[in-house]
Amino acid sequence: MSGACPAMRVTTDRPDPPSDWDARAVEPPGGHVMQSATWGTYRASQGWDPHFLTFDDERVALVLLRSSAGLPGSEAVVRRGPAHADEGPQASAARAAALATWARAAGARTLYLDPERPADPAYAQAMDGAGFSIADDLEPSIHVMRRDFEPGLDDEALLRSFSKSTRQRIRAAEKAGVTVTESADPTRMRDFAELLHERADVVGMQLQSGTGFTEAWRRLSEANLGRLLLADHEGELVGGLFLFRQGGIWSTAYSADKASVRRELPGAMHLVRWTAIRAAHDEGCPAIELGGVDLPGHREPPRQGDPNRGLYEHKRGFGAEWVEREPARRIVLRPSVERIAVVRRRFIDGLRGMRR
Repeated sequence: MSGACPAMRVTTDRPDPPSDWDARAVEPPGGHVMQSATWGTYRASQGWDPHFLTFDDERVALVLLRSSAGLPGSEAVVRRGPAHADEGPQASAARAAALATWARAAGARTLYLDPERPADPAYAQAMDGAGFSIADDLEPSIHVMRRDFEPGLDDEALLRSFSKSTRQRIRAAEKAGVTVTESADPTRMRDFAELLHERADVVGMQLQSGTGFTEAWRRLSEANLGRLLLADHEGELVGGLFLFRQGGIWSTAYSADKASVRRELPGAMHLVRWTAIRAAHDEGCPAIELGGVDLPGHREPPRQGDPNRGLYEHKRGFGAEWVEREPARRIVLRPSVERIAVVRRRFIDGLRGMRR
């Protein structure tokens, strides 16, 4: 690897971010809100130790450290980073190696990387060579549905680019009186969090409980790094989604609708997504991501009869295409300690399973 790309190193480690951090960590290709200054301070409030690192080429990475009671060392996590989607595989592997060197010196037993990067066999090979292996436990979903915006489209032309059934459902929702508004109100955020948990229970997803969602959303909204869009009908919340800022575009992080009104208002979520797409397009974003289709680990779109084929077709109706992403990876820095940590996690998970 060193012959293909000069070695890199971390030159600066700050407990607080410099003023231009988000411009360097969120907006560049591969940037993400989970690399933002706001995300670092939010995670600090939850017990993580944020480190705002700068490399010798002036690129940056937010690393979160967290210790486990009774175990030496810590886990080091670079969530949705580092932002390096525009650099070659060997340079990315050199950056990963520099992070591993820093994390080992910081006392970490394991380092996780989770970059926003399209799937690339050359990148995978370079990361394998740097000692990193796939870590499905950090981020099982490795795809996204992305709609690129063709140059010169106005809103009407953009709407016409959708499938006929998608346009019909958007108009039906508008005719039925569904309204979509953006909100940063904490009460409305809590209402959406409840709707999200209701939907998760139906489909068998596991989500964090408590106020974690709403506190993160509040902070991100205040920093203009997150947007909550909500659909209401006759005073009732019927659906919504929360968008993250990443790499110069908006990306759907969470979405949910009320199952009890889905038959009566089948176009409610179509109208919500159209509102998000139009807003991103009008801002001049080159694309928008509509989220995945909840098939962790899948590298191909669902076929007819597969789970969530309907959700896939729903997002395809907006002109979105399936994009495979690179999976999260990890490197073990202190093998003996990590083996103990793995045994402990399995024991704890076993106890939790017995209590259910």
